[in-house]
Amino acid sequence: MEQEKMDDTQLKNWLFKENMRLEDLRDELARASKLLRQQTEILKQEQKTHENEKMRFQTEKEEFNAQMREWTSKIREERQKLEEEQSFFDKKFKILEIGFKQLDADRKSFEAKKRAFEYQKYEQKDSFEPLTGETGDSDTFFFRGVTHPLALKKRYKELIKIYHPDNLSGDKTMLQQINKEYDRLKKTINYQKKA
Repeated sequence: MEQEKMDDTQLKNWLFKENMRLEDLRDELARASKLLRQQTEILKQEQKTHENEKMRFQTEKEEFNAQMREWTSKIREERQKLEEEQSFFDKKFKILEIGFKQLDADRKSFEAKKRAFEYQKYEQKDSFEPLTGETGDSDTFFFRGVTHPLALKKRYKELIKIYHPDNLSGDKTMLQQINKEYDRLKKTINYQKKA
């Protein structure tokens, strides 16, 4: 009987120990379960955050693509406008170029006719008569309106600066006509002054 009692005591001890071990396992399982729930909750929050970020990124991507399409369209329109303006400018420039060439040709033709006329006019006059009062405007081209020797000299210097062959707009024929007219008027004005 003592052995049975002892077996009972051992069995009770063993049951107590097993009960304690099971209690510890339950506590550990509860802690593990609680930790697992917390980690699951954290994972759910991270997944939700990830989904929100993914949606935000998708929205930004769509907005960016829409903006890029709009900018591309605007750039295409601006490029087309620029090409049209360039074409229009080129046409206007060609018209101006043709106009300037025509003006230059007209100017050269006019100067040639003027020189021929002046040359013919001066060639026809071998002698001149001293004028009374003012010099005739029809006889002078470069010195029109000049009646005083100092004004004549001043105008002559100005014309020489303009028409001297060393200048960009210089012309040898014009300079000869200026000198011829100056010499004639100098004698005429000095003669009138003496008289």
